[in-house]
Amino acid sequence: MNPPYGRVRLSREDRDRFASVLYGHANLYGLFLGAGLEGLDREGVLGALIPTSFTAGRYFSSLRAEMTRVAPLRDATFVALRDGVFAGVLQETCLAVFTKRKPRRTTIASINGRVSDVASVRSPRGAGPWLLPRRADDAHIAAAAVTMPLTLARAGWRVSTGPLVWNRRRADLHARPGSTRVPVLWASDLDGGELHRDAARDALRYLHIRDEADRLVMTLTGPAILVQRTTAPEQRRRVVVIDFTPAELAKWGGSVVVENHVNVLRPRAATPAPLLSRQTLAAVLATRTMDQLARCLSGSVALSAYELESLPLPARDVLRSWEQLTGTELEHAVAAAYRPSSD
Repeated sequence: MNPPYGRVRLSREDRDRFASVLYGHANLYGLFLGAGLEGLDREGVLGALIPTSFTAGRYFSSLRAEMTRVAPLRDATFVALRDGVFAGVLQETCLAVFTKRKPRRTTIASINGRVSDVASVRSPRGAGPWLLPRRADDAHIAAAAVTMPLTLARAGWRVSTGPLVWNRRRADLHARPGSTRVPVLWASDLDGGELHRDAARDALRYLHIRDEADRLVMTLTGPAILVQRTTAPEQRRRVVVIDFTPAELAKWGGSVVVENHVNVLRPRAATPAPLLSRQTLAAVLATRTMDQLARCLSGSVALSAYELESLPLPARDVLRSWEQLTGTELEHAVAAAYRPSSD
């Protein structure tokens, strides 16, 4: 099938019918997959040309669980380049094949004029994000990651999306500072992994804070890790990260508003302390290995808070050992941790 894409509002009857593949918003292609599952006999195979968002997004968690139960993923062929393939489509796309025969392995390939083999990996299972390498040199990282005991969330970090949706607060955005205005930190201020003020955003640089309740919701007043939420597979880096230190926060006036194309990483609670410090986690996320891991995980142009919290991490003793490392030593240590033990 080549199903339509996009959200749809369902009647109560249809929501009940497709309850096993729904979580939150309903997407048309997810409903088509659910209907396809209903038509499979015990030898059935379902092939679909669909966005890869089903592999990792929170709204497709029930669909992944149902696919695991009924017809697991047998093959996934990723469309390597989006330009000139589907007009007006921003999503990464793949040809996914599901089968009732319950395969133990999933074959991964890419297509760019011709089909190229990527890897054969353990067939993904469960409702959580599926790790599927898009390139052969990422396959060993995905293989190691699926066996890891921790995630970013379990290591004590929470991820939220910046609260400012600018076009909903357009009247409150200004070019100049004021007594009730707080500087806005835009995703473009993170470009290149260096925090700066993008001149193109200076006309919308300050947000008027309406009252104390607005301040509590909209402002960031402590150090954090900032990660661009919207990137593209073609970019040099998929994870663009900034350690927003107390010193950097002071330069911005001690308080900022983060727009919603930026993810904000903060400790889950004051106690116990996260297994990785802010400085070390920022450095780890900036490594090439973690960028490759994110490419195996993220199924769309947006690297969501849910996907970031799901990033697999090694055991706590390994994380503790990283605290003593910087630069090249840390880069090598992270790479070694994401190498399968059978290598």
